Order: sequence, then structure tokens, then C-alpha cells
Amino acid sequence: MNMLKIVAVPMHKEGRKFVAIFAAITVALSFLWEPLFWLGCGATVWCYYFFRDPVRMIPQNDTLVLSPADGVVSLIEEVVPPAELGLGQEPVTRVSVFMNVFNC
Repeated sequence: MNMLKIVAVPMHKEGRKFVAIFAAITVALSFLWEPLFWLGCGATVWCYYFFRDPVRMIPQNDTLVLSPADGVVSLIEEVVPPAELGLGQEPVTRVSVFMNVFNC
């Protein structure tokens, strides 16, 4: 497995401004105290990792059900949809996916 593909995944374009802000704060902190620079570097890398947008390989098969998100399916149940959705009172299947900050 290529480690570069794991570490240097593409970043979503909306995250660039946040990473730039983190990097600018890191540079400012470097003038105050060197350990703050290293903490800022860690925060900047974390911000980059938070906005990662990995390349997905989506299987093309009509018999598969694909999730719209990474994570763990935590609950599958029949529920009546909320009235504001206008879907009527017929029960539908709800699939709940739990995501933490490490999921994309």
C-alpha cells in the first residue's frame, strides 16, 4: 500500500480557506514562542485532514445499496416520517449512519 496516498489525500476546496487561516495563525504564533508554532502545525495538519476528500471507487451493481456517507450503520427501523416532509403517514425505512470526525 502506498503511504503517500493515505497521508496526502485531496482536500475539499471549501477547506482551503480554513487551512490558510490555521497556517497564518501558526506563523503568527511562531513569533511568540516556538512550542506554540509546533502546536499550530499540528492544528493545521488536523484541519487539512478534517477537510480531506478521498477518491472513491463506487461499485456499479444494481443489487447493491450504497451509503451516502462513511461511518457505521447504527439503526435500521420502520418509522412514520415527520409531517413537515409531506410524505404521508405510511411508515418508511429509516437508516441511521453514525459518523465521527474521522469519517468523510
